Amino acid sequence: MSQNLAEIVNPLVEKGLFENAETAVKDLMADYILNQIERHRKIIRKFEKKYGMNYLQFSKYLKERAQKLPSNTSLHKNFMLEEEDALDWKIAAEMMQSWLGLGKKGK
Repeated sequence: MSQNLAEIVNPLVEKGLFENAETAVKDLMADYILNQIERHRKIIRKFEKKYGMNYLQFSKYLKERAQKLPSNTSLHKNFMLEEEDALDWKIAAEMMQSWLGLGKKGK
């Protein structure tokens, strides 16, 4: 363990919060990973609630809607906002899967 890292976690070990530096780092990383998973889960839940469907259903809905989109510019603006939500939703789902993968490797 590098000296800088040891300097960071040693006060936590000295106060009895962790058994040793290695445990401190492992536990802190596990907490961070769980925090990131929950953060992205909340984003996903927000969009599921907003649109009343999961991401795959929403993606299909957007594709169908894009094909039928009339030349009404006000509808185009709404569609673009939904596209932005779709991108944020997709990123949250991919990030959550990435963090879930890291959590599994650490076990």
